[in-house]
This record gives sequence, C-alpha cells and structure tokens, in this order.
Amino acid sequence: MEVDLCFVMDCTGSMGGHIEGAKNSIKEVAEYMAKMEPAIKIRVGFCGYRDHCDNHNRLQIFDFTNSCDEFKNNVSNVSATGGGDSPEDVLGGLNAAVHMTWRNPTRVLLHIGDYPPHGRRFHNIDDNYPDGDPNGLTAECVLEEMKSAGIHYFFGKITNETATMIRIFQGIIGEYPVFDLETAKPEDLVKKFFEAACSAITTAISLRE
Repeated sequence: MEVDLCFVMDCTGSMGGHIEGAKNSIKEVAEYMAKMEPAIKIRVGFCGYRDHCDNHNRLQIFDFTNSCDEFKNNVSNVSATGGGDSPEDVLGGLNAAVHMTWRNPTRVLLHIGDYPPHGRRFHNIDDNYPDGDPNGLTAECVLEEMKSAGIHYFFGKITNETATMIRIFQGIIGEYPVFDLETAKPEDLVKKFFEAACSAITTAISLRE
C-alpha cells in the first residue's frame, strides 16, 4: 500500500502551545509508518501556513520525501511565529499543499489549525480581509481541486473557532473525519495527534478498497 501523507499546519504564534506536540507526533508517525514497510510505503510532506502579513514567511513547504530522517530534520526547523489578526491564510496553505508533488494512489491531507480562513462567511471575529482571501482563493476552488486530485481531507480541531469552517468545508466536499484535539492536555497531544494521523491513513486506505 503506497501512501502520500501531508501535514498542513497553522504555524502562527497562537499555535505555540501546540506546535511542539504536533511536531513530535509528526516525527513519531513518520517513524511508525517507515517501520511498516513493505506493508505500507509512505512519503511524508509538510505545508505550514501563517498569514498574509508574514510575507516570505507566509508558507513553509517541505515536499514529499520517503526519508524519515530528512522529514524530521525539515520539521525541526518549523516554529510558531507571526500572524496578525485571528483568521489565518488557511486557503493559501491548503492550496499550496494541493499543488505539492502527490504521486501515490492513497493521498491523505491532515490539516491542524486553531482559526478559520479570512472572510465573514467563516466567522464573526476581527478580520483584516473580511471579503475573503486577498489572492482570490475560495474554499470551493481549493477543496474541489483537492477532491478531484483524489486527496482525502481530515481536520484536527484545536478550538471552537473553526466550527463554521468545518461546516462550510463539509458542505463543499461532503462529510470528513474531524479529530478533537481541543480537550487534550499538552502531555497528551503527541498521543492524540499520532492517533489522528494513523486513523486518517487507515480510513483513506479503506475508502480506496
């Protein structure tokens, strides 16, 4: 079974309490899946996103690799920084991830974030871009391209601020699993992230069968 697994993560300052746990669990998942060869051959990639005010730091992309060590080194360089208002460049991060070099037949995207995209349709909090993504991206165009590429979307929910986003996304691409990471204590986060990633992979594999 050949799998592409991409982690898409909000890497702004508000994620500071979660990002180390997420990074550690991502490394554990990569190691665990590497040990499952030849049953599962996996390539792992990472796309971190921040916000439009972060300019050249807005996206941090590490394309797919089948080297566990290379991936762990890449993710070690990720830190929680930046971000302006509460909404983030969620659509920019997802769009960048969709355009990475997906190759394997089973494709899993695990998105972890605490705030929704820009645009009033997703929230009622302060927003520097209340009319939506300043680059013209819409949830419909990004998610439909993701679906047509055969990429299975999963979301790790950290706060209730993403509830409307989850509902809108499901209205576009149908139901998808949402992993509740909101109630996890910091010491439990690694285990919860790890379980979510493994569950996402097994679900995507079963959907292909």
